[in-house]
Amino acid sequence: MTTPLLGRAIIIGGSIGGSLAAAAIADHFSEVLILERDALPTEPVFRKGVPQGAHFHALLAAGQAAMDSLLPGFSEHAFALGAVRLDSAQDVMRLDRVGWSPRFESGLEFLMASRPLIEKALRDKAAELPGVSYRAGVEVTGLTGADGRVNGVVTSSGEEIGADVVIDASGRFSESPAWLQALGYPAPREEIVNAHWGYSSTFLEVPEDWDPGFQALAVTPFGDGALTSESASRAMAMWVVEGERRWILTAQGSAGDHPPRTEEKLRDFISSIGVPELDKALSEVSFPEKISMWRDTRSRLRDYAGQPERPEGFFAIGDAWMGFNPVYGQGMTAAALEAADLRAELTAHLADHPGDLTGLAGRYYAKADALVKYCWTSSNTLDHRIPGVEYTVDGAPQQVDPTSSDFSDRLAAYMALDPDRYVRYRETTQLLRSPEWLSDDEIVAAVQDRWDELGSRIVPR
Repeated sequence: MTTPLLGRAIIIGGSIGGSLAAAAIADHFSEVLILERDALPTEPVFRKGVPQGAHFHALLAAGQAAMDSLLPGFSEHAFALGAVRLDSAQDVMRLDRVGWSPRFESGLEFLMASRPLIEKALRDKAAELPGVSYRAGVEVTGLTGADGRVNGVVTSSGEEIGADVVIDASGRFSESPAWLQALGYPAPREEIVNAHWGYSSTFLEVPEDWDPGFQALAVTPFGDGALTSESASRAMAMWVVEGERRWILTAQGSAGDHPPRTEEKLRDFISSIGVPELDKALSEVSFPEKISMWRDTRSRLRDYAGQPERPEGFFAIGDAWMGFNPVYGQGMTAAALEAADLRAELTAHLADHPGDLTGLAGRYYAKADALVKYCWTSSNTLDHRIPGVEYTVDGAPQQVDPTSSDFSDRLAAYMALDPDRYVRYRETTQLLRSPEWLSDDEIVAAVQDRWDELGSRIVPR
């Protein structure tokens, strides 16, 4: 028996999270209306409402798989637009606190593209779904609610638009906590970690038939034991994003050591890291476009799953729930996996309770919370060792433990010693594999037994 469709769903934000949320729920609603404050470009270009869009983005393998499941044909469409397919081990050079990562054909592939291209590919596919539509130039300024439910939104023009559910996909600048408080609900507990990162990015033009020996290169900040006296807080990444000759370069600096905007100073900043392979590659490329800067790189978690009282009919997804320090490359993938959880829980809930969405918000938050907390912990463990990092809970300063990454550093060194183990580790960091195996007694004992040996590998050579 076919289940009757529900009425209207409103999604706030037409970026990656919004398109994925539309895909998650479209089968169950007669109308899915996506409200976006910006004008939505017809080409894959930077837009004002996504300040991080001009910087490098990594779509993890699990994120790509979830996007293809939610929006069949996404990858093929992205490749047709110019995205590139890379092998996670063979095509990528990574230098971190445990040295260069091993390089071999792993079979673990992922999609590489600019943020605007990924966003456009998702929007194109979502717009093909029955009942899904985008309205650009509409700014949501509040929620409406009654009888324990959110039942619509208010726009800056004063228009009220009713809905059976409202999904906040408005990103890291979401104002939902204030909107919920205006309806009489407590704001979720909010944690913020700020290691004072800054980015400078530009697209590169590379020589014809250029072969630097990699298609992606990433160098993380080392802290103690850095390659040069200046590079303890500095990092960078450069990789192909579209076609063969369009690459992106992003320089990163933590602890307030921010990269500059001019080409000459930016080249000097990157050269100070002290990686000859990087210096050679950079000497062979040109900077035909402007350099973009971004400084608001705080990580922020709003604990919607732990909210003591919540209205029915309201959901947060993507950066509106947890906004990452983008250096760790988890944001787009987390949004895709949250959307997949939303689809699964919505389908199961309606099978048990046809036409009734009561309780769905609690199911969704409980299901996706494990992923959210894992990503939050794994990224902020690394930020906690950066000098001057600030950690607050609801605005109150908290202590951080800079040694909390000691085990994870040694774990990474242990994984790199064996190709099969390393592939499983990369599958875990790509969120394809549950991280539970990393805490198995056998793994923990192996790391502890070789603690000093593995520790000696952390100092880069």
